[in-house]
Amino acid sequence: MKLLLIGKSEASQLFILNALSNALKSLFKGQDLSLKLILISHLKIDENFLFIENTYSEIQYLDRLSQLKKINIESYDYLISIEDSLLGLIASKKINAASKISFKRTLGSFIFTKIVHQAQKQKIHFLSLEDLSNLVVSIFSHSMEIKPKFHLENELVRKNHEMIHWIFNTNYAVDLTNANYVLIDFNFSSLYKNWQLELITNLSEQLIEKFKLKIIFASHHTEDYNQIISSGKILTKESFINSKQKSINVVTHFPLFNHSDLIITNRFENISIIELLNKPFYLIKDKNTVSKLFTTKTFFKKLKNKTISEVIYMLKSHIYEFRKKK
Repeated sequence: MKLLLIGKSEASQLFILNALSNALKSLFKGQDLSLKLILISHLKIDENFLFIENTYSEIQYLDRLSQLKKINIESYDYLISIEDSLLGLIASKKINAASKISFKRTLGSFIFTKIVHQAQKQKIHFLSLEDLSNLVVSIFSHSMEIKPKFHLENELVRKNHEMIHWIFNTNYAVDLTNANYVLIDFNFSSLYKNWQLELITNLSEQLIEKFKLKIIFASHHTEDYNQIISSGKILTKESFINSKQKSINVVTHFPLFNHSDLIITNRFENISIIELLNKPFYLIKDKNTVSKLFTTKTFFKKLKNKTISEVIYMLKSHIYEFRKKK
């Protein structure tokens, strides 16, 4: 059996690739299975808790049309695409396969022999484990539990996670496994930064005062951290901690996300993987609009009040459930 998967290198896609690969290997256990992968990415992916290279017989990277001629020309029994890029669509057209399967996408019906129903009904679609179950049933007529396999036993993954634990334990006296903390992962706008900093300051003070939580602030901009902590009345370096990370994401900083009581963010791009990992989160929706430009003070006052009240409600309602899972 020869299968080819096509996906992207973003975190939520790695999660889905992990779960799908695990399911396919289980389904065809004991058979001669060749499972190859094309990743739509311009960079080679480092091994992580979702992605280990030897899971696949071969991995090819593709990030522009000129590279299509380098794709190995061979025939497959199944080509399964879980991404939605134009490049992936063209690659799927070029590659020979008895069956080509994907989820609903523009021009998909012209390329793929089967389009699988997607369960998500939200405006922004991302695949779920339920979607993978639908795929396996519709293609192979086999119902099975679909779940990811976290590669926490891998030496490189284990050492990376141990390093993150060590950094927070040594530098900030925070035991991530046992501490109660909220992770604030925030992207600031140059136009509205002062208003956003005020929002983070007031929110952090409320959480520390009411719930005796620590706040881990994911930012490498020392000036932002200093402005927040100097303008707060009760914020200290022990209760409001700067991660000092230039780039933070769920894959590379999994322990930091995994052990948090709540993740507060305005980075919409991270929500899909956070939801797939079933982590509690609050998304601050401060999208740029024309009305926001002319009513900045009123807009951020309403946003601040709404955010603080809803986050407090979430923690009051669920904080004991969050902590039981730790």
